[in-house]
Amino acid sequence: MQHNFTGKVIIVTGGSSGIGKATAHLFAQQGGSVLITGRHVEALKIAADHERIAWIAADISQEETASTVVARALELWGRIDVVVNNAAAILPLLLENSDTEHMYATFQTNVFGPTWLNKAALPALTQSKGTIVNITSASAQVASVRGSGAQSSYYGASKAALEQLTRYWAVELAPRGIRVNAIAPGPTETRETPPEAESMIPSNRPGKPEDIASWIAAVADPTMKWLTGQVITVDGGIQLGAQFS
Repeated sequence: MQHNFTGKVIIVTGGSSGIGKATAHLFAQQGGSVLITGRHVEALKIAADHERIAWIAADISQEETASTVVARALELWGRIDVVVNNAAAILPLLLENSDTEHMYATFQTNVFGPTWLNKAALPALTQSKGTIVNITSASAQVASVRGSGAQSSYYGASKAALEQLTRYWAVELAPRGIRVNAIAPGPTETRETPPEAESMIPSNRPGKPEDIASWIAAVADPTMKWLTGQVITVDGGIQLGAQFS
């Protein structure tokens, strides 16, 4: 599906690989100017191989980083239309091994990071009547009992928190003309994909980053004016539940 993002400015966190990289390239191919963030400079340089993609090395789990990212986008293009909160921390942890450091690191990236970036971008998004797309997870909705999925309780909980924030932010920001939605991917082909993922998916394959990117672009499309507060699950059928019994 083709979308027109000509003249639009998009921030994509975690944009150096996987879903973030595919999303950045899709927006750029459809006319947008994209700023990607990540922690690894070399990976960012490789990912930013399009004339309309710029990069900034930034750890979005740190509160002070948000204003730096927003300032860079405004410096380059003078506006912000879309914020895609894609960066995530996945730290498998069993209840019996739970500790504050690992729990906090998960929520700091997956919940606090999007909060700080959305807050910093709020004036620009208000001016453009822009949109926020939070990337959550099928793990927020269905608990896996297989392999490393059984150790993903805090990851799933953090993504569930982000889903509920999506709904509340949609209500809060609607009077400003800002739409807030979320995409919840199932297991997708990235370096974090667990080897047992394929056996859990009714459609018999993990998703591809491009599968998710197309939905991110769809909900961010400025013509989708009446879509807000929604969590759209793109998981190859995992929520059907057959593979989790």
